[in-house]
Amino acid sequence: MTERSPRSPARAEIVGSLLRPPELRRLFERVYAGADTQITTFVDERRSADLEALHEVAEREIRRVVARQIELGLDVVSDGELRRGVFENSLWEGVEGIAPNPRKMTFTDETGEEISPPSTAMVTGRVRKVRSPAAEEVAFLASVTDHPFKVTFPAASMLLFPETALSEGPYRDRDEMVADMVGVYRELVADAIAAGASYVQFDFPIYPLLIDQGSREALQELGEGPESLLRKAIAADAAVTEGIPEGVTVALHLCRGNYRSHWFLEGSLEPIAEQMFNELPYDRFLFEWEDTEREGSYEPIKHVPADKVMVMGIVSTKVPELESEDDVVRRLDEAERYLSLEQLAVSPQCGFASVWEGNLIDEETQWRKLDLVARVADGIWGR
Repeated sequence: MTERSPRSPARAEIVGSLLRPPELRRLFERVYAGADTQITTFVDERRSADLEALHEVAEREIRRVVARQIELGLDVVSDGELRRGVFENSLWEGVEGIAPNPRKMTFTDETGEEISPPSTAMVTGRVRKVRSPAAEEVAFLASVTDHPFKVTFPAASMLLFPETALSEGPYRDRDEMVADMVGVYRELVADAIAAGASYVQFDFPIYPLLIDQGSREALQELGEGPESLLRKAIAADAAVTEGIPEGVTVALHLCRGNYRSHWFLEGSLEPIAEQMFNELPYDRFLFEWEDTEREGSYEPIKHVPADKVMVMGIVSTKVPELESEDDVVRRLDEAERYLSLEQLAVSPQCGFASVWEGNLIDEETQWRKLDLVARVADGIWGR
């Protein structure tokens, strides 16, 4: 297949993660066996050989998945986050002053089942950057392709989730910790840009928690109201972008839960949309819109400023059924009621594997869904 030139602005892109191939999955199983964490910083040093082998296999597979994304016609590609045990590792594996988090983020899914993904990290000391895993990913990607690609970090407002634990001692309160962590973020992002990143995306901000009814009630019990948290979240998510030079695309991906095909949060963005879209200094918003019964209508996108792009995540990474091209086009037509086509783009609703185990679909389905995204974009925006 002849490579198609990427569009600018991008109209078809991946959110970030891809399913781990079987050999890589086996290595992840060995590295994390018996550990209630997916951060390699906390893994037993005796598994260092398995970890080294994992990175070698990941680099080989990254070459393959990057080539496949380009072949399909995506305007922006990623390395699939194939080195990461969990999407947050571009932050936690670069930071000193953390330990395994004894608190788990527990959700009730659509069937009523309680879901508790493996814990990540808690802050136990003064944080500082000790390495730059995202910069390492970028350097390798830049050696593989000159096609536009993105690198991802967890959103700074993720630190405001109640389950992001803070131990007694190192900081007076969570606000002081977040302020310190923002400084670390800026260093990590600057390193990634210096290594060759021209597109930086931040994932899983706290905003869906502020509109989900059950979560709002839990926040009130903790003594933190949604209005206060919204102000803090916007401040943190804006602060990490300071210092990013002109010419680097900055994006925010809003996720409502993506653990092994489960989702956790619902509700319309309308109550917070105008403030969020107008106060966050991002170029692109990649938001989940595959299920309007759960997520509300597209109407909140009317608040997106004229100089920003809304990437409509309307192809599901959670279910094996392939959406019809006509249905995806119809949904984009509906979005055009609120924003012009010049401000729209299309993507999957989330990553295919926010954790290494991945969602409950197979790799061929993954590629068919990404092909659908590219074909729809070609039909609407051309080349």
